[in-house]
Amino acid sequence: MIDKVRTLRLADLRHTTAFRLTAGLCSVFVVAVVGLLGLTYVLTAQQLFWRTDQVLDHRMEGLILTQREDERRAIRRSIEAMTNPLEYTALYDRQGYRLEGNVKVAGPFPLNHPFDREDGGPPGVPLRLLARRMASGDVVIVARDISPLRDLHERVLTIMGLSGLVTILAALVAGVGLSLGPMRRVQHMQVMAAAIARGDLRRRLPDTHRRDEIDVIGIIINGMVEEIERLMGQVKGATDAIAHDMRTPLTHLRARLDRLAQHDTIASDPALRESMYGAIGELDAALARFRALLRISEIEASHRHAAFQTLDPQDVLTGVAELYDPLAEERGITLHVPAVTGLTIRCDERLMFEAISNLVENAIKFAPENSTVTLALRALPDEVVIEVSDSGPGILEDERERVLRRFERGAAAALAPGSGLGLSLVVAIVQLHGFEFSLDDAGPGLIARIIAPRLR
Repeated sequence: MIDKVRTLRLADLRHTTAFRLTAGLCSVFVVAVVGLLGLTYVLTAQQLFWRTDQVLDHRMEGLILTQREDERRAIRRSIEAMTNPLEYTALYDRQGYRLEGNVKVAGPFPLNHPFDREDGGPPGVPLRLLARRMASGDVVIVARDISPLRDLHERVLTIMGLSGLVTILAALVAGVGLSLGPMRRVQHMQVMAAAIARGDLRRRLPDTHRRDEIDVIGIIINGMVEEIERLMGQVKGATDAIAHDMRTPLTHLRARLDRLAQHDTIASDPALRESMYGAIGELDAALARFRALLRISEIEASHRHAAFQTLDPQDVLTGVAELYDPLAEERGITLHVPAVTGLTIRCDERLMFEAISNLVENAIKFAPENSTVTLALRALPDEVVIEVSDSGPGILEDERERVLRRFERGAAAALAPGSGLGLSLVVAIVQLHGFEFSLDDAGPGLIARIIAPRLR
């Protein structure tokens, strides 16, 4: 059966080529931006730390030239002469006690290698320090405030995060914007394709003359549909012509056989008369097939909706049940029609009556004796489901699509009387209305469903 045309949803945009390409380019761009900013930060930080270490080393070289007796005085003089608020100096003895200085670092600490500490200076001020042991055994520490470097680190991380976030949001907006147009075109194509699949071969997929990949696909499909329409027209034309041309001579032949059956010679011979009426029965079956073919062609060729009206499908089900109740009683079958009111659909009442009648006739034909055939309505939020179910042999799942075609019958119906055109007639009526038709397992038996839009 034809799937419903899906409405355009934002969640579907992520599956479009435009959105995926945009997302892919966005990912590459984000990686490139973050990588560039990260590389810039690493190289800048390395350079700044190297320069800081050079400053510390230079200051240390100036202090270790002082003799032991001058160490405290040199440290004190260095602190007094210090004009840079980012620099600190201290002198520790062998036991780790601070002798002089404006920085206090808890030991132990490495010697001759720069290291970082969060304590020792003003509260919340990170320091980079260099410690060396002098000839006297005392340890000189020089330090520098690296708050600017930490600020740079935080700012770079913030810039990287914001850049990535803004880029991703911009890509999402661009992806949605670029995908909406193709999605609308695809949805329009889906509507046309659904109409074509329902049998309206006059429809064509839209061509925007952009000559992009969607237009190319549409042109290819339109060419296929035109060829299918031509071939089906030839086949249907030949079938209709045969049905129309053969119906008249077969009708005349049946009339002659009927008159012959009334002749005294044949009427007096029971065996001959039985054979004659058997031939008349075969002709009746052939004429019924021709009538069904012509009826299907008539419905398929009719696109007028003048007889469409708003009605309660419960009335149609009740009328069909009343018509087929005597036939059902002959086989001991009960027709059950649950009462459901307040539902309305728009359809041609005569054609809908004909479609449901075919379904009920099939159900009675294949339902076991003393069983029940149910004609029911189900209300969905936006749809009305008409169901005809029985407890017969049903139709195998892999045969359900095939039996909807002309002259096709399921394995369970191979020996049963019929032409294989009943369900084809139902499909033609359902497609004319734009409804949906499906066959399902009743466990046991078969459920035939007609799904129509619900009117409010």
